[in-house]
Amino acid sequence: MPKGKRNAEAKVRRPLIRIERVFYEKASFKLRTDVLGAIEQYVLYITEMTGDEPTPDELVDRGMQRLFDSDRGFRQWLQQKASQNGKVARAEEVGDTAKRTSAAITSE
Repeated sequence: MPKGKRNAEAKVRRPLIRIERVFYEKASFKLRTDVLGAIEQYVLYITEMTGDEPTPDELVDRGMQRLFDSDRGFRQWLQQKASQNGKVARAEEVGDTAKRTSAAITSE
């Protein structure tokens, strides 16, 4: 291995993983009892199918984020609002302050 390459590798060494901090904010919502029951059942479904046991909070968080990400009308509306305010909006910025991630639940 050439000396220059070895020195370059020594300078660029970084961890193989990147830690992404997740910040949650507490909120309170009223949901219909059938929706609450479905959330509990979906947690059981994910646990049985994947072995991961998400919390109901994680399930609702990821489900809502998936809804926001897939709703083209909502993204378009957000972009229009941002352009009215003189900002450039990107789809990824839709929920920057509300962006949540979870190791247990991923949207596909």
